[in-house]
This record gives sequence, structure tokens and C-alpha cells, in this order.
Amino acid sequence: MSRHCPTRQCLRCRQMLGNVWEWTASPFGPFPGFEPELYRDYSAPWFKEGRYVLRGGAWATRGRLIHNSYRNFFTPERRDILAGFRTCAL
Repeated sequence: MSRHCPTRQCLRCRQMLGNVWEWTASPFGPFPGFEPELYRDYSAPWFKEGRYVLRGGAWATRGRLIHNSYRNFFTPERRDILAGFRTCAL
């Protein structure tokens, strides 16, 4: 990380991603035009009710895979997936 972004501010921004997967209120489903490619059985069979989108990555996720647009999915009752949520005040 320091090789590409040595400043303290950059390191703080890094903490916005990667501590835990972030739950969203979005049901897990295909984007318009979705076509399964390399991993045919990874996402398409799971486009069912009860699964919600998680974004980002967790502390155990490889750094090159952590990105705010990276989507994963699970059911809310799972407690073993390193997930949390981000709060905001309006």
C-alpha cells in the first residue's frame, strides 16, 4: 500500500474498504445485460429472494480484490462472513 500511496490521508481512505463486507439493501440479482462468463455457477444460480448484496471486501480478502464496486451475496442470517454495515446521518 505505501508503495503506491504513502500519505497518511491515503491510508485513511484505505480504511473505507476492506475491514468488513458492507451489507446493502439491494437484493442480489443480475445487472441488465448480465451474462455468466468464467464462473457460470458462481452467481446466476443464486439470483433468488433472500440474498442481499455485500460490497467491498473484508480484512481476509486479498487486496487486489477489494473494491467498492465488487459485489458478493449471502443471506442475512449468516454470521461467518465478516460483514458489517456503514451508517450515515442525513
